[in-house]
Amino acid sequence: MQTKTLFIAISAMDFLNLPEKLRLLKFMLSMAEHEPESALSFLEECSYGQIARISLRDPKRRLLEKSWKPGLLVKRAKTAALACQALGIKIELYGGKLYPPLLREICDPPFALYYRGALDVLFGKSVSVVGTRRLSPDGIKASRTFAYQAAQKGFCVVSGLAFGADGSAHQGAVDAFYDKSAQRVQTAAVLAGGVDNIFPPSHKGLAGKIIQNGGVVLSECPPCVPAEKWRFVQRNRIIAALSKATVVIQAPPGSGAMLTADFALGYNRELFFHEACFSQGARELSIAVERRLMAQNGSAAKRKLETSPQKYIDAGAQIIRNFEEFSLLT
Repeated sequence: MQTKTLFIAISAMDFLNLPEKLRLLKFMLSMAEHEPESALSFLEECSYGQIARISLRDPKRRLLEKSWKPGLLVKRAKTAALACQALGIKIELYGGKLYPPLLREICDPPFALYYRGALDVLFGKSVSVVGTRRLSPDGIKASRTFAYQAAQKGFCVVSGLAFGADGSAHQGAVDAFYDKSAQRVQTAAVLAGGVDNIFPPSHKGLAGKIIQNGGVVLSECPPCVPAEKWRFVQRNRIIAALSKATVVIQAPPGSGAMLTADFALGYNRELFFHEACFSQGARELSIAVERRLMAQNGSAAKRKLETSPQKYIDAGAQIIRNFEEFSLLT
């Protein structure tokens, strides 16, 4: 329990990057090897300056000293460790045997993954399926059908468990398992907060089916961490990283799915757009969003208006009609 609390405390230090966390971990483990309790006590009383001297290598790098609250950090880590024990939440650190291989390849991989279910579902073929939360009926069908067929062919469907494209994709993979078209639930749900708090709450049943039947629900956040807005952006990078290709089902201008598309391209992954992105239902949704953004008349709204599926198509991204076309192109 002491070692797990130490891992959680280090992973929760959002002001440190991965190499800095790994340096701190090495230092703390050498201390914990002899007296596990002394390592936590040291961390609880450690000053900002000590953390900087242990973790940093770049003399120009500066931490926000006000963000260092060691007593609160350790207290929360102990609470999270108890939640892990009570709920069967496992931890896989960067470099561990179960750490997903594709996630190791990116420039900013998580220090730790917290998960419920079977993390090895991410060791085979995978495809990330994303889109807006407000899918049109044909978008819901496209997401569910694509994921169903992907799961049939042994692909792990990666998404974010949100309403719309995410939930429909996970449900498609679950359906393939219950229809005996797949040997396990071939899907991974990546959360923006701790895996002890399924968000949205209405997807708890879906998450339970994933966990119990061979899929996985995971996060880089320790238990008890809320799904704050900025964490969804961080979550999107993991969704993009966990597959060699991302498929956007439907996404109006400025959709969070476009952030995932950008991450996919930044990680040198393939990017596809389902034809449902350009259906009548999708166009109607896009028009409504565009009108709202134009009414805002600000720089942020302007950037969102410029970020549409057509922008990526013009830059060379391909349109697919179904999983069969996707498999032929990858």
